[in-house]
Amino acid sequence: MRIMIDAPTGRHHWERAVEFGAHGRVAAARTVLDEVAAAAGTSAAVTSLAASTRGSLIRQAGGHRAARAADGRACGLASAAATGQGGPWLAAAWVDGLVGLAADGLGVADFAGSRALLDRADRFLGEHFPPGPDEAGEELEWCTVPRVRLRVSWVRTEWGLYSGDLDTARSASAASQILAERLPSPRHRLKTELIAAAVAAAAGDTPGARRAAREVFDRTGELGLAPLRWAAATLLTGVTPGGGEYPAEADRLRAILARRGMPIAPLTLGERHGR
Repeated sequence: MRIMIDAPTGRHHWERAVEFGAHGRVAAARTVLDEVAAAAGTSAAVTSLAASTRGSLIRQAGGHRAARAADGRACGLASAAATGQGGPWLAAAWVDGLVGLAADGLGVADFAGSRALLDRADRFLGEHFPPGPDEAGEELEWCTVPRVRLRVSWVRTEWGLYSGDLDTARSASAASQILAERLPSPRHRLKTELIAAAVAAAAGDTPGARRAAREVFDRTGELGLAPLRWAAATLLTGVTPGGGEYPAEADRLRAILARRGMPIAPLTLGERHGR
């Protein structure tokens, strides 16, 4: 049996903000997110997703500690999902908040806290939305449970990389690639490939990492995905002898992102840029 889920109020505005953010137009994204949060009648799920999206934008610019407030708010707004209330949209919002907090923790080296949050997200999804070919018999929109299942896997991979657990990084990256292939979003597939390139680099496969990251660099340029292209350029800087063209390209993209509302903060001791 397939169950069609009505789109929650405010969903299309939130998606517009996400699209702006994906292209690095963060000032525009924040404006739309403000409108979503202020609009009367916006569903709890979308209000929560707007908060976690704001947290993601802050985190991508290096503000892991500051992002915790937005991600915590996202969890609070969707907390009814934790007890099994609501549908796939509220569930996705709840998990998005948990994943955001886990990613925030990675940026400040709170590996135990991040792992606990990821485990909680996995348990929740396993209990309420066990994976299967039809996502538990419901016609789930890709941007709900399927999307956040991939996000959990992304951050699990990063947890492995940052904590030095390469086996976890490898297995989670492989799982991410399977999940990403089921989604219609090129951006999600490209981000998955970039994370896989980072795993290859950590495993010592520098040529493989360079090839994969270059593919992401080229494709994100074609699609105008400036934040991901910047991330690819920074990875390529580290795996290309002498850095090649990539340090200059990373600087150029960083300047573009700053003009669009995403000034990427320099890292302090113990911090890492997150997703």
